[in-house]
Amino acid sequence: MRYLIDGYNLVYALGIVRRNGGRAAWDRGRCELLDWLADQTGKAASDVTIIFDAQNAFGGLIEERHRGLNIIRDRGRTADDLIEDLLKQENSPLELTVVSTDGRIRDAAIVRGCPTMKCEDYVDFLMNPRRASTEDKRLENEKPSQTSAEETIKWMKAFGG
Repeated sequence: MRYLIDGYNLVYALGIVRRNGGRAAWDRGRCELLDWLADQTGKAASDVTIIFDAQNAFGGLIEERHRGLNIIRDRGRTADDLIEDLLKQENSPLELTVVSTDGRIRDAAIVRGCPTMKCEDYVDFLMNPRRASTEDKRLENEKPSQTSAEETIKWMKAFGG
């Protein structure tokens, strides 16, 4: 499974930085987050992409790597806008889990057919992968509780909705 993470949402969810911490605190928080994620994901770090806001910067798309993690910022744009663009381009939505506390981002992921996790749930998953894998196996045996966005559109077209 690949993960697309709303970076500053996760920084805040981990309590690394307060919202009014200032630029230096956010820079340190970003570094702490990346080191923590690299430690937690280990060999699977290359399956994790973190998107950070860069609306107050100028330039263009910046793609970096940190201990195997993929980091993307698009200067002059919010992480939310960039994540939505990446979701539109995604070729394998079922294999990409979107991690964000932002309802707008989770809704956009669901419309594309991507699984979602709130930041707090992702932290729990990383901190206790054994419990999470047991939960994943349990869910695999259950019927989906809701119709996908694509299925809903198909049925609405078929029945004139």
